[in-house]
Amino acid sequence: MKKVLFVAVLALAGLAACKDNGAVVAKVGSASITEDTLNRKLALTPPAYQNYVATPLGKKQFIDAIVREAIMVESAKQAGIAKRAEYSEALREFEENQKRQLEDYKDGLLIEAYLKEIHTGITASESDIEAYYNVNKESFDNPVEYTVKHILVSDQKDAQDAYAELENGAKFDDVARKYSQDSASAENGGLIGPFKKGDLVPEFEKVALELKNNEMSGIVETQYGYHIIFKVSEKSIPAITFEQAAPLIKRTIEKEKFDKWFEDRKKSLGVTVNYDSLQSPKDAPGSAAEVEIVEEAAVTDEEGGQK
Repeated sequence: MKKVLFVAVLALAGLAACKDNGAVVAKVGSASITEDTLNRKLALTPPAYQNYVATPLGKKQFIDAIVREAIMVESAKQAGIAKRAEYSEALREFEENQKRQLEDYKDGLLIEAYLKEIHTGITASESDIEAYYNVNKESFDNPVEYTVKHILVSDQKDAQDAYAELENGAKFDDVARKYSQDSASAENGGLIGPFKKGDLVPEFEKVALELKNNEMSGIVETQYGYHIIFKVSEKSIPAITFEQAAPLIKRTIEKEKFDKWFEDRKKSLGVTVNYDSLQSPKDAPGSAAEVEIVEEAAVTDEEGGQK
């Protein structure tokens, strides 16, 4: 019943969201349907349907649909639906949700505007990219591609429990499916990759690259939680030219600058966090690689525009 009432609230909101002007097209009880009402609702429909409404038959069917909606609304009012507790509760929840969405939208606008303002400070210059390439030239001339499996948990005890099962002979894939909170990789036994040096967070990557094939790490802590890593394979791939590497280097440098900016701001704002206040759902955050990609959305893309 609650869900049905919520839908009814949406219908009412659609009819009464703003005061209509324009010629009256139809009257339904005390309500008037104006040209403005029709145009507003038509603007929310797909372009193909708008083309259909341009035909005589389409126009009639569209107006009839709006009239039927108005009949339902007027009938619901006469039946006293608006006075029922379920209706009032659904309307209250809708209004609160709208307020939250507005606050989120305000925050989003602030972030978008501020990112444009600090854009220059987190942009990688051509000289930055060239310097990075030259310092890491060996990695580009003789690149290696790595594939690993991992188990990610937010709690150290869970990591110890998972590690104990592995030490007692449990299969890595099975333990990953049981414990890992990286939903993107858990179903595949924790599989990540292939990736190259520099793609993942340093703490994770350092351990992963030093492992031998078919070797398992101990418990590794990163900003995303506690990992257990299993090295699957590594193989050499063709050399990467400067032109090929430049877009990736640009994103890498900009992310590093953005991370440093965040760390500086955390210190200056005196940020404190209680991570134990929220229990992580089993299918929450993606892998370290995925979170890296999400964070890159805050820096510029290779063409220099905002993502």
